[in-house]
Amino acid sequence: MDEFGACRVVRQRSFASPSGSKLVVVVWKECGATVPDSTQASIVARGRTFSPENTPTFLSVREHQDVLVAWSSEQAVRIGFIPGTVQIYKRERSAGGVTINYD
Repeated sequence: MDEFGACRVVRQRSFASPSGSKLVVVVWKECGATVPDSTQASIVARGRTFSPENTPTFLSVREHQDVLVAWSSEQAVRIGFIPGTVQIYKRERSAGGVTINYD
């Protein structure tokens, strides 16, 4: 965070779909003392590189959260949190051709 207003993105985990053709990538975004940290998730197709600037997020929640990801098929994934309730900024129901269900 050398520049004023710059954010740091720390990749936490990746969760592959059953065939490995897609990944759910979970990151922590840290932007300094004036902006709360967040946990974000994106879907990335095989062969593509995750980029915080160019990969759209389907989920963004306040602070660092442990995210549970369970693929039920190539087109459906379940997302949960430990310990549970969090402040949600963004929660899409689909992304990249995948239906997203939340627990």
